[in-house]
Parts: sequence; structure tokens; C-alpha cells
Amino acid sequence: MHIYTRTGDKGETGLANGQRVAKDSAVIDFIGNLDELNAFLGMCVSLLYEDGTQEDFNVEIEILESIQKDLFKVGAIAAGSKMVFDSSKEVSNIEETINDYEKILPKLKNFILPGGGPAAAQIHITRTLVRRIERQAVALKSKSIHPFLPYLNRLSDLLFVMARYVNFKLKIQETKWVS
Repeated sequence: MHIYTRTGDKGETGLANGQRVAKDSAVIDFIGNLDELNAFLGMCVSLLYEDGTQEDFNVEIEILESIQKDLFKVGAIAAGSKMVFDSSKEVSNIEETINDYEKILPKLKNFILPGGGPAAAQIHITRTLVRRIERQAVALKSKSIHPFLPYLNRLSDLLFVMARYVNFKLKIQETKWVS
């Protein structure tokens, strides 16, 4: 089987439900942004390997790879697949994980500048991409995409606390923003 099919050579692509749409359609743009987000998450995983041993960030790597799998499901559903994704269950899981991190991290009393070590900085960048995709999902007003809004909203929160945790574990001081 070849990676190329030639079916998209005229600017259209196929959705999971068999419908053909223009490659610049809003839903394809959304799916493309999910793909970009997935690649950014892969970079986060790669940098976590570099910032420590696998054992140092094994939990974080597992969480990020789980999110990558979830994003494939979200993209498939956006493309018309009948795949099932329990957004409310995943939101609850994310909230529990955020709560676990917040028990460890120092309380925030100021805004902080995104950054720190390479992995944490990449996680912050990835968080901003999630926010862009969330805004795009709102703009699409698609019945198949709107159920993912709480998931996307919590996902960006999770990435924020995860970036803080990575810096904390590596003993990298957060830079506070003071107005």
C-alpha cells in the first residue's frame, strides 16, 4: 500500500463518512490543527526524555501519549466517524490529574511567564495551540465538535500545570509576572 492515493490532487479530501470536501474547509482545518497539536505533544514527550530519564517523567509521558490517542478519536469524529469518545469521562480524568499536580506545586500568587526548561517551554507552547483549537471549535458551531469544548478547555489547564510541574521537578524557578 502506498502512502499516496492521488485522490486529493484536485484540492479535495475524503471524510470518514465518505463525503468529499475541499481541503480548505473549516472541518479539515480543525482536523489539521489537531494533527499539529498531536505533533507538538510528540515533541513534548521527546523533550521530557531529554530533560530526565524515562523514570523521571514516566507519568507525564504516559499522560501525553494518552492525549495523543484521544486526539485521533476527536479528529475521526470531526471527520464523520461513528467512533465513540466519552468527553465527560476524560474531563473528569484530566481534572483529577490537575488536582494531583496542584497538591505538589506551590500555590500561584502571580501570573507566571511561560518558559523554563525546554520540555516545560514546549508544553506551554502546546497549551497555546490547544487554546487556538478551542476557539476554532467554538467558531465552527458544529454539533459533532462542540462536545469536545470542555475536554479542550481542561486539556490546556492540564498542560499549564504539567509545565509547572516539570520545571518544579527540575528545580527551575518560575518567572513571575509583576505588573
